[in-house]
Amino acid sequence: MAQVPTTTVGATPEFVTEALRSTGVIGADTVVAEVEHDRIGEGVGLMCELARLTLRYGGRALSAPSSVILKVPSYLPENRGVGDHFRFYEREGRFYRHLAGKVAARTPECLFNHIDTDRGEFVLLLEDFGSRTMASQIVGLDPARAVEAARAIARVHAQFWRSPALDALRWMPRAIDPEVLGAAQSFREAWPVFLDRFGDDLPDGAVALGERVGSTWESTIHDMFETSPITVCHGDFRADNLMFDDTVDDEGHVGVLDWQLAYRGDGVGDIAYLITQSMTAEARRQHDREIVAAWHDQLCSTLGGEPDGYSFDTAWKDYRRGTASMTAMAVIGGAQLDPANERGRELVHDMAVRSFSAALELDAATLLGV
Repeated sequence: MAQVPTTTVGATPEFVTEALRSTGVIGADTVVAEVEHDRIGEGVGLMCELARLTLRYGGRALSAPSSVILKVPSYLPENRGVGDHFRFYEREGRFYRHLAGKVAARTPECLFNHIDTDRGEFVLLLEDFGSRTMASQIVGLDPARAVEAARAIARVHAQFWRSPALDALRWMPRAIDPEVLGAAQSFREAWPVFLDRFGDDLPDGAVALGERVGSTWESTIHDMFETSPITVCHGDFRADNLMFDDTVDDEGHVGVLDWQLAYRGDGVGDIAYLITQSMTAEARRQHDREIVAAWHDQLCSTLGGEPDGYSFDTAWKDYRRGTASMTAMAVIGGAQLDPANERGRELVHDMAVRSFSAALELDAATLLGV
């Protein structure tokens, strides 16, 4: 095969031709003659480099895609190091290899998937969702959109809710496995740097809360894993990873991107992350109960009834507790990752302020371990 690209500009016509032929997307007589590279997602995702590749063909190209999305690991050393440490790139590659076509959510079709853990090479060519609508996480997700997203991920949670099939997903870590639980030490190491950069903008009480989250992380996660139903979780379920197709009114309406952080854990954590990271504080205060209820209603509807022992009140308690651990994404991202540009810096800042405000207002600290 032609040289596997390590950056988006490295995707040559020869590589794209061979990649798409290898998976049957194009035939042996179809040739990609030109590739136009358009960087996308800057300041949206911190762990990868993304580009839309506009393809021009030589000769016949029946049903060949006019564009694809190329995804490769971040070129920034700090970000690449974090991604390798937590196996983010391998996780997403294996998600598209083993699970994407089976989950009850609209994900981009995977057109080519290269995983070489020995060489540290990870390349995805994905269906282009460019015609869908993307909401601004910085502006804040509209409550109606948040309800739609909550219902979409609830179908995935219901699909794997306490399922024996979870045991076969050995490539997808559990919340209590070292590569996920290791976030606790990352949080503690990042905390001083994060405070230096963002401390002045945090709400009152945030410092005490952050110190409590760091000291109780392991016990809290173990308690959540042992007491909450386990399912497949997205792990990075926020506005920048959602795209909406308003021309359809079915289960494919919400497109879910970026499965690098997928893990086996408590599903309502995805909802806590969505609400605390993607909504303004005002919108969250007014609508979080409605959104959690929409998630729980869809879960019950998909399962054919309320799961044993998992009432809305239990889900609400788990949501409140989950908001505390959701501060970690902002803390680790704000201290250990390179935001790359002003949009990335603004995103991390907003995630930090919103997540700490939510956890404080919901008194999440009272539900943490010891």
